[in-house]
Amino acid sequence: MNSYTSITQNDFQQVFDLSEEIWNNNYNNMISQEQIDYMLNMMYNPERLQQDLDEGYEWEFIYHNNILIGYLAYVIKKDNRVFLSKIYLKTTAQGLGLGKLALQRVKDYANSNNCKAVYLTVNRGNKKGVRAYKKSGFTIIAEEDFDIGNGYIMDDYVFEFALQ
Repeated sequence: MNSYTSITQNDFQQVFDLSEEIWNNNYNNMISQEQIDYMLNMMYNPERLQQDLDEGYEWEFIYHNNILIGYLAYVIKKDNRVFLSKIYLKTTAQGLGLGKLALQRVKDYANSNNCKAVYLTVNRGNKKGVRAYKKSGFTIIAEEDFDIGNGYIMDDYVFEFALQ
């Protein structure tokens, strides 16, 4: 059974540590270790996490049978869509349908707030992620390249799940 708890300032180090574990176990075949380190420090530093909370992002730890397995971050944008910024699971929790449950949580949140869609970005080389989002009813609506600094580019698909 999945459960969720809100992430607060007191959890920022735990978020970073969990992110480091997940990213190093899952993405070193897609991007360089240098890019992983850069992105972790860019996206999971305390100031950035606090900025997300200040901007209304819902940050949540995901537990399965009371064991921490991952985290989510999502926010309602001005276009009345929910942006699923983060959904990450430990390797040991992948392939068990737990990500699908977490996605459903975000879809339910969007529905309860009368949003028209949920959207997210995923690395075009992340075949497992692309397959999972397609299987969950998301469709590719765009391809975008994001310059994240330090000479790194995120080459992503933009996926959307329409609710209305």
